[in-house]
Amino acid sequence: MKNNIYIPILTLLLSACIHKDSNTNQKHRDTPNIVVADTSKPAPKPVLKPASKKEFTSRLDSIEKTNNASVIASGDDVTKAYVYLHGGDSTINLTAYMRKDHRFFGYAAPDVTSERLILFSIFTDDVQNNPFGCKLGAYYEIRMDSLTLKYVSTKGNFVKAKAVDKTNQSTTVYFEKKWIDFE
Repeated sequence: MKNNIYIPILTLLLSACIHKDSNTNQKHRDTPNIVVADTSKPAPKPVLKPASKKEFTSRLDSIEKTNNASVIASGDDVTKAYVYLHGGDSTINLTAYMRKDHRFFGYAAPDVTSERLILFSIFTDDVQNNPFGCKLGAYYEIRMDSLTLKYVSTKGNFVKAKAVDKTNQSTTVYFEKKWIDFE
């Protein structure tokens, strides 16, 4: 008979200690879990897992990715530099149009992985303060008092040009041919 009294009381106590969370339908105990540490052995040293490699995107990588994507999305509706070959004038010209994208580098060799010497871009974050550190600078267009670009020849998919500064010093620069039109 005593056992019959203890069972309902025990059931009542257990049900009071367990409640149901209406949001998750999971049971939680109101009593905290108590962990007793075994102090007879020294605690094991924690195993350090190598940090997962997260892709680090620098500011320049971000600019490069964003602005290249914009130019690619423009397709053929971009501003190109042009060369008038009539009458022996070989000056390379580029006028920026705010409604059309352009973004192209001049390289030290006919290879897009070679050193970037100069940049022409419609994007302010490409030009302002020359963030890519191009030796000859970064510009919106080729209307520079300090530098003149002259067409020399075509070499494969590249146009060879001479960049001549105010002191008449020249630097050979290669542009991808797709960015230059000839008239």
